[in-house]
Amino acid sequence: MFIKEDFPLRKLNTFGIDTYTRYFVEVKNIEDIHKIFSNTSITKFIIIGNGSNILFLKDYYPGLILKIGIKGKKIIKENNKQVIVQAYAGEKWNDLVYWTIKKGFSGLENLSFIPGTVGASPIQNIGAYGTEVKDVLLKVKTYEVFSGKVIEFTREKCRLKYRYSFFKKLKNKFIILSVFFILRKEYKKRNSSYLEVEKELENMNIKKPTIEDINKAIFNIRYRKLPDPKKIGNAGSFFINPIVKNIDFEKIKHIYPNIVGYKFCVNKIKISANSLIENIGWKGKKIGNVGVYEKKPIIIVNYGKATGMEVYSFSERIIENVKKKFGITLSREVNIIQ
Repeated sequence: MFIKEDFPLRKLNTFGIDTYTRYFVEVKNIEDIHKIFSNTSITKFIIIGNGSNILFLKDYYPGLILKIGIKGKKIIKENNKQVIVQAYAGEKWNDLVYWTIKKGFSGLENLSFIPGTVGASPIQNIGAYGTEVKDVLLKVKTYEVFSGKVIEFTREKCRLKYRYSFFKKLKNKFIILSVFFILRKEYKKRNSSYLEVEKELENMNIKKPTIEDINKAIFNIRYRKLPDPKKIGNAGSFFINPIVKNIDFEKIKHIYPNIVGYKFCVNKIKISANSLIENIGWKGKKIGNVGVYEKKPIIIVNYGKATGMEVYSFSERIIENVKKKFGITLSREVNIIQ
């Protein structure tokens, strides 16, 4: 373990923001973490994985950036129907998904090709195409920063909701070390609530898809619609799809029929932020080095050498315009680092 000073972060955030940190270290085991936090002088720090869900506002971070590089995945327990898998926090999320699919384990296939690391997955309760991490999570093993203790949290204690967990409320109090998942050995009937996946399977001429087929269908969709961060800076979905009451959605839908919504629960609708942004005329809009991705408006992209503040200011204008037209306040999914 070696702590570096004045370390460049451009390659460690998918937005490609040109910024530096006073200190940087990548840890490969729990002993390294303990050594770092045994030093009581460390008071300002940020934990990152692949940097796929962060936006640095300034060109210098006056603290420590701690990258979690603890990797590995293994089967802990299994029977004829289920298997418990442990994956370490620094493992790339999609590598885990691919590994489970190759072993014939079902449960993560709808979450294929989501960027980031395993450690970030329960924090955001990541989700896609009708599946969320909470559907398969068993427990999370963590390091409590100020006590140095290893503490486990069950799924219930993580308080997982739509793009939310207990860990978001207590930032930097716990470092996720590994995550345990319960997966199936038999492929359950697929979630067909997302027509996009159903249409892709039809295009592939597949009527009885396997988990490999679901994985391939989602790859095709994401490849067509999402920008590659290696080619154009972005952090994936910048905003969270807002949740509103049924009656409020009906009022909006009556005036703006193009707005898209999905049933969230008995009396609430999840509105597509894509459709809101498109309906304010911002699809493909560009200001300076920042713009809305033309194929998926929920994504903000860095077309060149945009600063973090330029991206943030751009997002503020979108929020203001959506609020003015629909009376809905969009929330950012991306973590803002000041």
